[in-house]
Amino acid sequence: MVLSPPEGTTSGEDSGHPNSVARSGDFPRSAAVLARMRSENFPVASRILPHGLRRHLHALYGFFRLVDFAGDEAPGNREALLDFLEVDLRRAYQDAARIPILRALTTTVAECAIPYDVLVKLIEANRQDQQVRRYRTFDDLLDYCALSANPVGEAVLHVFGRAEPPLVALSDRICSALQILEHCQDIAEDYRQDRVYLPTEDMRRFGCQEPDLAAVRAPTRLRGLVKHEVDRARRMLETGAPLVGCLSGTARVAVAGYLAGGRATAAAFARADHDPLGRDVRPSRARTFAEWGRLYVLGGAR
Repeated sequence: MVLSPPEGTTSGEDSGHPNSVARSGDFPRSAAVLARMRSENFPVASRILPHGLRRHLHALYGFFRLVDFAGDEAPGNREALLDFLEVDLRRAYQDAARIPILRALTTTVAECAIPYDVLVKLIEANRQDQQVRRYRTFDDLLDYCALSANPVGEAVLHVFGRAEPPLVALSDRICSALQILEHCQDIAEDYRQDRVYLPTEDMRRFGCQEPDLAAVRAPTRLRGLVKHEVDRARRMLETGAPLVGCLSGTARVAVAGYLAGGRATAAAFARADHDPLGRDVRPSRARTFAEWGRLYVLGGAR
């Protein structure tokens, strides 16, 4: 996931702290990070949720996006910045974080009992991004999603007190699917950073070459490949959809919204003829809300 460079940044370093370390980069201010929620494919923290739950979801989103900024957009030594984030994440679990966004996370991890091992995976994923630029098979890509996407859903289930292993397994399918859809949306942007999240095996199968990813419009072969990946992601969404039926109340509202955004994104690809290069593939609000209502009522069934 890519976080655009914020208009205002603030250092992650507290120069007056006795244990201060050399600054390895600038972190976005909280407001700049949370403003990114409006561009997501799904509603991050719906206003119909209680304030306390929204506060926890905002705190998690801030952390997720901050880690993405460190791994995708930050100037300078990104690996050092990720190291600093890992140190401050540990401090957050000790109520001693220095970065404002991590200080906001402290209450959430304590009240929701979110394990450190869940959240640190996001940092591990961004470290992997610094070294791994291509994925040979779809299974290799899913292994990456297990670090970059699945912990997001697991953390959200902790917020609602429902992080039970069978539900986490369903959440993993939804989160991996959402990540794959986002990769398909961001093909050109990722390629400009020398990253390709389309499996190499699949590119060969459809006769695609990497220069296709920089075209003004996607050639027919690339549109076929994108459709293949989107269809796979859509099927994964549906295998995870029973999660909605396992939940009730506010948890059902929130998770139905995430799944609805995925369904609406897959529909947006179909409308764009699976061309994310020549078209801006974004889910429509009307389709998202229609899917949201349907999911809430039917509990994930089509």
